[in-house]
Amino acid sequence: MWTERVVRPSLFFGLAVTAAGDYIGQMSTSYGQFCPIAKASEIFATRWTPLVVRELMTGVHSFNDIHRGVPLISRAVLVARLRELEDHGVIERRPRGADGAGHEYWLTPAGEGLRVVVHALGQWGMTYTHDRIKRSDLDPALLIWGLRKRVDLSTLPDRRVVLRFEFSGVPASRTKFRIMWLILGRSGVDVCMKDPGFAVDLTLRGNIRDYVEVYLGHTKWSDVAGTTLQFDGDLQIARAFPVGCDLKR
Repeated sequence: MWTERVVRPSLFFGLAVTAAGDYIGQMSTSYGQFCPIAKASEIFATRWTPLVVRELMTGVHSFNDIHRGVPLISRAVLVARLRELEDHGVIERRPRGADGAGHEYWLTPAGEGLRVVVHALGQWGMTYTHDRIKRSDLDPALLIWGLRKRVDLSTLPDRRVVLRFEFSGVPASRTKFRIMWLILGRSGVDVCMKDPGFAVDLTLRGNIRDYVEVYLGHTKWSDVAGTTLQFDGDLQIARAFPVGCDLKR
C-alpha cells in the first residue's frame, strides 16, 4: 500500500527511471530472448508486417499493389516495413522489366517458409475472430481487391467482362467505394472506382456485410444469390461468378 506521505524522488529513483526507459527502448525492437518464437516475432509480429507478407503471398509484387491490399498503412510505414523485411532476408527486390525501370518485391526462401505461419494464422482467425468483425471493418475496396486476386483467368470468355457492384450498408468513412467495377479479361483484372465507360455485363447489389460473409466462406453463395444478394444482366456470367471468383457455393 502506498502511504499518503509525499517525498521528493530520490537519486536512485531517477536512475531507475532512466534505466527503465533504455530497457523499454531496446524492447521495441527486441524481446531480449533466445527463444525462437521471440526471435521470429521480432521480424514477423511488428504492426502491419503480417498483412504486407499476406499480400506478397497472393502474387502481388509492386509497391502500389501491396498498398492497395493494405490501404490504411501510410506509404512511409510501408517503405519501412519492406526495408525491414528485406534486411531480415524475408523478401528481395528485383528489377521490373527488361529495362530495369523500377523494382518489385518477391519472397525469398525464408519468406516462402512463412506460408504455413500465415495459413495457420488465417485459419485461427476464421475460427475464433468472426465476432470481432465490426461495421467499420467492412471495406468494399478491400473486398473488390480480394476478388480481383481470386479470379481464375482461365474461366473467362475470350472478351472483356464488366461487373458493377452496388453495396449498401457501407461505413460512412468508405461511402466513396459504394459503387465499384471489376474489368475482367484473359490478360488480367482491373479495379475501377469510377465508371470505366464500358457496357456492364452483370450488376451485383447487396449489403457489404453479406458479401464479406460469402467472401470469407461463412455463407454459401447459393444461399443468398437472388435473395439477399441481387444481380441482373448476363445470367451465364452470373452462374460463373462464384466459380471464377473462388467463392463458397
